[in-house]
Amino acid sequence: MTDACPHNIEAGSYLLHMLSQEESDEFRLHHQHCLSCQREIIALLPGALFLEELRADILAAEQRLCTERPVLSTVAARELSALQRVHPR
Repeated sequence: MTDACPHNIEAGSYLLHMLSQEESDEFRLHHQHCLSCQREIIALLPGALFLEELRADILAAEQRLCTERPVLSTVAARELSALQRVHPR
């Protein structure tokens, strides 16, 4: 890829709020002008959103804030079960 940017690697961490405030601010300023980083964010966004929802569901379940099993946790459990059937330990 000819337009690859060395900052692409920071996109996932940025989307998952894993950067420090300073790093996040720097990346935010950078990606406003970098097409390569903008593309990387777009590519990673669905997965990052899924992980954020899953994290919120797990936290809610742990705090017993919901009476039913969270939808994404149910999906994750189903996928894990399917993987374990295909690749038993």
